[in-house]
Amino acid sequence: MTGNKKLYDAAKALAAAEGIPFTRARTRILADLAAAKQSGHQQSGHQHPASDLGFLADAPYEQADLELAAALVGACRAGCSSCQATLIPKVLAGNRATVGALATISALMPAPMGLSSAVPRPVREWNPLARQALEDDNGAAALAALEAMTPDDLDTILDFTLNMWAFSGASIKPVVLDLDDPDVEDELGPVYTLLPGIEQTPHGPLPLLLLEPETNPAGAEDLSTRCAWPRWDAPPVPGSDPVFPDPDPRWRVRLNIGGRAVEEIARVDDEGFDDITVWRAPEPLVRMPDEWWDLVDRVQHVLLCGPVFAHGRASAAEALAAAAATSTGVMAVLATTSFW
Repeated sequence: MTGNKKLYDAAKALAAAEGIPFTRARTRILADLAAAKQSGHQQSGHQHPASDLGFLADAPYEQADLELAAALVGACRAGCSSCQATLIPKVLAGNRATVGALATISALMPAPMGLSSAVPRPVREWNPLARQALEDDNGAAALAALEAMTPDDLDTILDFTLNMWAFSGASIKPVVLDLDDPDVEDELGPVYTLLPGIEQTPHGPLPLLLLEPETNPAGAEDLSTRCAWPRWDAPPVPGSDPVFPDPDPRWRVRLNIGGRAVEEIARVDDEGFDDITVWRAPEPLVRMPDEWWDLVDRVQHVLLCGPVFAHGRASAAEALAAAAATSTGVMAVLATTSFW
């Protein structure tokens, strides 16, 4: 049995013994706490400076325990696994209003990050309800959604939220964006989310990144005019020989090796400087599917396609087929990869 497996088993045992939820996002904290207990170095009787979360009192979650929330944020910023493992179960077991108040930080992001498919699905689905709760000063619908969530989804929201608090390091003043306001969309500019996929070609599989518009400036006109991507007749008609774009060395998909994640999609000029950026990853980086990453590592090219509308589609292939059937069709470019 490897050391990692031993820690994993110890973390599960600790969770069972102390009633701590054992979900994917909590594994590292529980493992750290289990290791500390085994080594005899577990801290006790200590405190962390409580963060100032007073502005959350204006959030529409009257029953939120802001004292508990502030203590947990302080433990996260201090990197204390022991206190996190103690406080997180209290938050998850308590009134969902405390989770809602803490998670308000993700709904207040004044940037495309909150719109991106790189954000975990439960966070992405809950954020519109949280924004509406702030606008209406009524958190009933957002709280009901939290109450109805599975333990894994609720834990994912809390884990993402706590990472944001830890990274912020300071109180954040809330900013609410009205995404239906044309001025807001103009300020954001063309915003896309990414959907990874794999296309079969006569020479073997080819990794795809499908671009889905998130703001009005994004779409077929942006990709064909600003980015100068040619139209691609995709997917190929059954029985015909598929034709794929030739590689364009100006377009780069920059990949983070340690995080196995896409960091940026950009075009470089003749001097090697970026002149167009189509997509930039939010923080934290989101790991790409293993099958997709391993294929990119082999072929060193990615087919960029858009615009697609993936909502309600079961797969990237279905989204691509639906986009190809529209009057605007699909724009595409075969980009090279850069590993950072």
